[in-house]
Amino acid sequence: MDPFYILPGKLLDACMKALPLSNTSEETIALYDEADTQKAQKKASEDNLTETVIIKEVGCFSRKQIETFKRIQNLKTAVQLGLDMHKWLMEEGPPALPAEYHALAKKKVADEVLKTYPYTQLPGLPNIQDFQFVLLYRATPPTWLSDAAIRALCERLVAVFPAFRFAGFQSAVTKSKKTRSADLNQVEESTLNRILHQVGERGVDVVMLPLNFGNAHWCCMVVRVKAKRIFYYDPLNRSAYLQPAGDIAKHIKIRGLYDYDVLPRNNPIQFDAFSCGVYVCWNFIRQAGAGTPVDMSVNSLPRRRFELFYYLLSGRLLTKDGSATAADDDEEKIPVPQDEDGEGDEDDVPQTQIAQ
Repeated sequence: MDPFYILPGKLLDACMKALPLSNTSEETIALYDEADTQKAQKKASEDNLTETVIIKEVGCFSRKQIETFKRIQNLKTAVQLGLDMHKWLMEEGPPALPAEYHALAKKKVADEVLKTYPYTQLPGLPNIQDFQFVLLYRATPPTWLSDAAIRALCERLVAVFPAFRFAGFQSAVTKSKKTRSADLNQVEESTLNRILHQVGERGVDVVMLPLNFGNAHWCCMVVRVKAKRIFYYDPLNRSAYLQPAGDIAKHIKIRGLYDYDVLPRNNPIQFDAFSCGVYVCWNFIRQAGAGTPVDMSVNSLPRRRFELFYYLLSGRLLTKDGSATAADDDEEKIPVPQDEDGEGDEDDVPQTQIAQ
């Protein structure tokens, strides 16, 4: 067989569905248990069984071959996303940045994207599989921002600001007018306990909770401890998402944060169909008190995407005047989170129109 042969994508996906799971409920896989792993491998070799997929007029393929094909396909997809990111950095990113950052985007950052293996671990983040270089490729429009990228952003903020906490992810579902179930958008018990514990920690002021609607849309919720407020935010500002997000915020209030006010945020408004994750990330960044709200208009969004990409990569946030902030002692830092008076006039912004 040609060593470079790989099944077409749709046929490969069909093979993956045809293969049963490698482990069963009777033979579960214990993560990080070397003894159990060796025992399972020994049992498989003793059984001398090979799972095979037979494709008419194509050939026979073992599980090992199919899984290898799938890994190669995933790598090809990651490499293509990386090339798209490099092209975007060379063409669309620099014009949206101040002139002094054109060289940063075109030379340093673009070269790093081109030369770095997609599965290289990102420096400064926890050493887990999610935080690999490939997650940065999701910052390229019109690519959706993944949960790994949003979590990486939260981890960056938590590392710099001791008053910040990341509460995990919460699933949510849209609600129609006919829906009457009060339990539809309750907070998971583990997430609720984590939020209540984090709110009770000394010195904590901001708790971040991204909300995911069926892997199709991102909203978020922020608990401001000193201000005793729970804010929920939908970048599209649509009732189909605002109501479930509000239900989650109210559920947290009645389950422990009784004296907190629940308030919606209605700006900035998302104008496209794929940047909700970017807006959620910038909503979290704004909680750090980094000055006035940033421009998230159609002309400025490429710049915001590049700034977000660079922050995930390096832990440095490019400021509005073109200077860079970093976590180094000799560089300017983002101001620490403000108290309830520091929320500013942001909560008094008049209601905006729903995005179409």
